Amino acid sequence: MFKINKTEEPQFFRDYKKRNNPKSWKDFSYDIKRQLKEYMFENEYEYKNEEGSYCPYCELKINLENSQIEHIYPKDKFPEKLMEYSNYLVACINPVTCGQNKGNRWENYFINPTIEDPEKYLEYDLMSGKIIPKEKDTQKIEYKKAIVTIELLNLNHPRLCNMRKNFIRECLCSFDCVKYYDNFPTLKTQIITDYNL
Repeated sequence: MFKINKTEEPQFFRDYKKRNNPKSWKDFSYDIKRQLKEYMFENEYEYKNEEGSYCPYCELKINLENSQIEHIYPKDKFPEKLMEYSNYLVACINPVTCGQNKGNRWENYFINPTIEDPEKYLEYDLMSGKIIPKEKDTQKIEYKKAIVTIELLNLNHPRLCNMRKNFIRECLCSFDCVKYYDNFPTLKTQIITDYNL
C-alpha cells in the first residue's frame, strides 16, 4: 500500500460539477470518470508502469479499463464527501480485496493513503508474503491502524499473498534484476533495502 500525492481539484472537474449539478455518483458521466482517472494517474501516482499505474491498496497493475474511482470515505456513509475530489483515488476492481471489499464499511483507524504514508505503518513478511504492522506493540495506535486497514481491504487474501511470495522468490533468485521487475513497488523497495541491492 502506498501514498497518493493528492493535488488540487482540477478545473475541468469544478466546471463539470457547476454545469451539471450532480446529486449522486450515478449522475457523473462515464467520460468525466474516465477523465478523472486519467488525471489522477498522470498527476498523483508516483508509481507508474507502461500501461498505467498500480492499485494503491494491493499494488497490482491497473489501467483505465480495469480500475474504478474509489471513495475513501464511503459515499453512502459520508454523503457530504461525494463531490469532494480529495476523497477520490483510482483503485482496482478486484471483488474480494481493496475498495470492493471495503465497500460501505468504515473505521476511523483506516489509513487514508491521500493523507498518511502507509509505509510508516505497514511492511511485508518476506516469508509468507503477508502485509504486517510495522509496530509490534498491540496497544499502540499504529498497530491498530495497520490491522484495521489490512482487514478492511483484505490485503492478505491468499491470492495476493501467493503472488507476493512468487515475486519475492523471483527477486531473491535474481538480485541483479530486482530493480527491473514491474510489480508491487513498495515490496520491491523493501527487498532492495533489506538486502542492500
